[in-house]
Amino acid sequence: MIPRLILTLALWASCSPCSGREGPPAAPTHPRARCRAVRYPIAVDCFWTLPPAANSTRSTSFIATYRLGVAAHGESWPCLQQTPEATSCTIPDVQMFSMVPYMLNVTAVHSWGVSSSFVPFIPEHIIKPDPPEGVHLSPLPGQQLRVQWEPPKSWPFPEIFSLKYRVRYKRHGAARFRQVGPIEATSFTLRAVRPQARYCIQVAAQDLMDYGELSDWSLPATVSVTPGK
Repeated sequence: MIPRLILTLALWASCSPCSGREGPPAAPTHPRARCRAVRYPIAVDCFWTLPPAANSTRSTSFIATYRLGVAAHGESWPCLQQTPEATSCTIPDVQMFSMVPYMLNVTAVHSWGVSSSFVPFIPEHIIKPDPPEGVHLSPLPGQQLRVQWEPPKSWPFPEIFSLKYRVRYKRHGAARFRQVGPIEATSFTLRAVRPQARYCIQVAAQDLMDYGELSDWSLPATVSVTPGK
């Protein structure tokens, strides 16, 4: 009885947080990964997070690979990481308009073992451009306001893979934004704006063929409409 009690206490002490030893977490933690095509068709960028483990204080490294197709026996390639500890990677040379999905595999290498997550995707379905840049407002005669902007610099070929845009605007003091679009040009003229009013305007971009989703809104641009202009 006494030897068994001593053995039990010894095992308890070896697993106790006060012993200074690190035990495995109560449950394995898996990376939570997602991918976005903000640079279509040049590359797909993937990101992940790892929920903290209860008993772990050591750093975790990652191995990221991808393959074309969901079959487990398919050939895999490295998803390019800057360092093994990085929580992002890049898939270059995207195959366009393929109905066969890509499969990203992110494996976290812990001190007590490994855990993996898989993310299937089709590049066209995850297109989300960065917001338009350089939004500029110019008052025009006749109570008009010209809005101009540029495609995001991260979008590599806007003259080939065109974007369309939506503009939202709000007069200072108004409760809600109004929205116009889609617009295929990089400028738009708001008409019948109120004199002496201050306007806040933002622009968002989307793939011309409706692939993926609308970008986040650009940084707001503001202007005051001067009377007589």
